[in-house]
Amino acid sequence: MKRILLLGCFFVSPQLFAGTGTGDLTGYGIIPALLAIFLAICTKQVVISLITGLVSGSIIHSLLYDSETYFFGIDKVFDYYLLNSIADGGHASIVLFSLLIGASIHIMTKIGAFNGLINWLSKYAKSKRSALLITYFMGFFVFFDDYANTLVVGNTMQRITDRFKISREKLAFIVDATAAPIASIAFVSTWIGYEIQLIKDGLESANFIDSGSAYGVFLNSVPYSFYPIIILFFVLILILTGKDFGLMKKFELKQSEIINSEIEVVKSIHPIWAILPIVILLFVTLFGIYATGNTDSGVLSAIQTGDCYKGLIWGSSSCFVIVFIISLFTKNTISENVNWMFEGFKSLLPALTILILAWGLNGVLEDLKLGEYLGDIMSSSNVPFCVIPVTTFIISSIVAFSTGSSFSTMGILIPIVISVCLSFYATEDFEFSVFYASIASVLSGAVMGDHCSPISDTTVLSSMATGCNHINHVSSQLTYCLVSGGVAVFLILLHSMFSIHIGIVYAVGISLIWLIIKLLGSLRFNTTGK
Repeated sequence: MKRILLLGCFFVSPQLFAGTGTGDLTGYGIIPALLAIFLAICTKQVVISLITGLVSGSIIHSLLYDSETYFFGIDKVFDYYLLNSIADGGHASIVLFSLLIGASIHIMTKIGAFNGLINWLSKYAKSKRSALLITYFMGFFVFFDDYANTLVVGNTMQRITDRFKISREKLAFIVDATAAPIASIAFVSTWIGYEIQLIKDGLESANFIDSGSAYGVFLNSVPYSFYPIIILFFVLILILTGKDFGLMKKFELKQSEIINSEIEVVKSIHPIWAILPIVILLFVTLFGIYATGNTDSGVLSAIQTGDCYKGLIWGSSSCFVIVFIISLFTKNTISENVNWMFEGFKSLLPALTILILAWGLNGVLEDLKLGEYLGDIMSSSNVPFCVIPVTTFIISSIVAFSTGSSFSTMGILIPIVISVCLSFYATEDFEFSVFYASIASVLSGAVMGDHCSPISDTTVLSSMATGCNHINHVSSQLTYCLVSGGVAVFLILLHSMFSIHIGIVYAVGISLIWLIIKLLGSLRFNTTGK
């Protein structure tokens, strides 16, 4: 039944979207996106699904826009889209960062540094709940970048959560849910500079000066970023209550049946040799972002305008060098270190393959102008001002889910949303709180859609960093993301349509989350999954 419904959505969607855009925008870009997503869910073969979406998208693009390609555009899959996804400077930085971190983590594991860290953290992580809480609050500690957050916390906490029989799916969800949501609303992060620039450009293009600075608009919009805030409360309540539901409960029950002898036991050295490289990684990464930014306007401005990719490479390379030196001082040979380095590289190959294919598919969808098409639908629809935030949230979620990119979603929709909102400025319906909520809804929807999408780079990185099967990660966290998203929609409506105070709105949202987890978490679950 599930497959029939998914395939039905696939065949119906093109008819719903095609031909409703303006100019040269068409809805055919939804076909490769849905094809890749639904095939991945149905077959659990992510690589084949992404390749299928990539090939179909390239063929569609050649038929619509590029008649000079060979083999109906299939040639562009390899010599253009995949090549560009690897050659892109930002993408290459993430690959290099991931490889260096993977090698560092593997060497630290082999020399016993992580075993020492586990023994030290065991003084504080004395139960499953405390281990999960440490994982959760580590996400707040690495607040300045979602990539760094995912890879550092995921790799650090793997063996600690294994000891307490916490499933990799649960670990991947917590890591994913405390990465982008925190970085997206933190006052200082690699996200903020991009978001502020988009807001600034949108305000300038509309010649609107009454809202204050772009950074001020962002700060005013943060309280209305309901999904990132709600998902953080959702994770905390989930940990404190010790309850799970849906597929996550199935994976947790299976993991609880694993005996301790299955967990590898290695030699142990002092935990400082695991803590030191991580601290250096975070410090150098943050310093690199600061040093490459606009230091003349202060620390905040420097971090907001800094080059996060350079910071990540500086941090990961420093971490690798320190780990290599530590290994030599613990009487390991250079030859052993090199072998362990390549073993660390090898362990990341499947996940990096998925990541590169996802980037290639994103390139196809960008050429097919899928995000612009969905944004055009919003700008051409006549909706009341109070409905704009919830409409924005839903469309932003769809764009991010389809494209797998929260940044491109924000880049497309923020200027459109600002323009649509300011068209109401001279009317009595205009309210600044709804204006801020509309901008925040782009951000919130982008984070939610990115969370749910199997072709999202941050979702792939979460799977990679935690050693979790990618489809298991996507399918197990989907229910949690949709529940949080549903609560976020309800809160947006309470605020925008009924003008309820923001404090009361959050009180209702947190109570609703607690009630949902309490009720659904108490349901009996068939461990066979049938």
